[in-house]
Amino acid sequence: MAFKKICAVLGTAVGLAAAAPASAVIVGGIDFGALGATQHIEFADLAETYVNAVGQSLQGYGFINKVNGDTTYCADGSSNCGLYYYFHDYTVQTIDLVTGKVTFTGGVIDIYYSGSPALNLFGQDSLANVATITGMTPWAQLVGHSFFDPVFAPVPTQTLNGLGTLTGATLSEAGFGLLDSNPGFGDPAVTHYLDGNSEGDNLGGFADVTVTTSSNNSVLNPHDTAGPLADSCRRAPEAGDWCLQGTLNARGSTNLVPEPATLALLGIGLLGVGFARRRRT
Repeated sequence: MAFKKICAVLGTAVGLAAAAPASAVIVGGIDFGALGATQHIEFADLAETYVNAVGQSLQGYGFINKVNGDTTYCADGSSNCGLYYYFHDYTVQTIDLVTGKVTFTGGVIDIYYSGSPALNLFGQDSLANVATITGMTPWAQLVGHSFFDPVFAPVPTQTLNGLGTLTGATLSEAGFGLLDSNPGFGDPAVTHYLDGNSEGDNLGGFADVTVTTSSNNSVLNPHDTAGPLADSCRRAPEAGDWCLQGTLNARGSTNLVPEPATLALLGIGLLGVGFARRRRT
């Protein structure tokens, strides 16, 4: 087949992918809705540990309760599935106990898929929740992406910034960082879809996802604060304690361009159709 015809076949393949209904962008069993063709936005419940020194590791987990504003984001439109996440290996790089500023390096967010209705994460303690979540089906992985923030902290790079403040006796936290979609964990189609390269890092590059968090120690998982140290998170929190509850917001552009391997297979299929027609003629 002539080169022009091959190009026409590949152009048709791209056109077929682009013609998918904007109202039903379904990837990895999740319906991202009309916004899924251009961006993905997730809101999630959050539980995380307390850190107070350089070298300590931050971890947390939660349930993704909305995808692009929709609480019924299962592919079949029901609530009989759910996405959960567990983040870990965010290492404290710098910490200023006076200003409350913390910078982190590293960081991994593992996202898991469950084919069952949402769990009540206040039904057991955080260690049990982490064990339950990490036993689910791997769906996607996001890893910390380095960025430069000359205003927040005078360090070369970080993957996450945190800011702790006291309002009376209540400890509140805000976090903001960048992430990249990472292959090798979960569904390859999801990995490719989240690989949007839309978030500038102030270093000349782009990340895939911007993440922001907000939490405080006002209302905590009762199973984490039971026993003789029931008020420790409010009086004198210790590193590693599950002393913060709140929300997480992740957003970024999507990548709906077919993967090269998928595009090649589709092209071969269309070439075969053209050859069969030619033979019949």
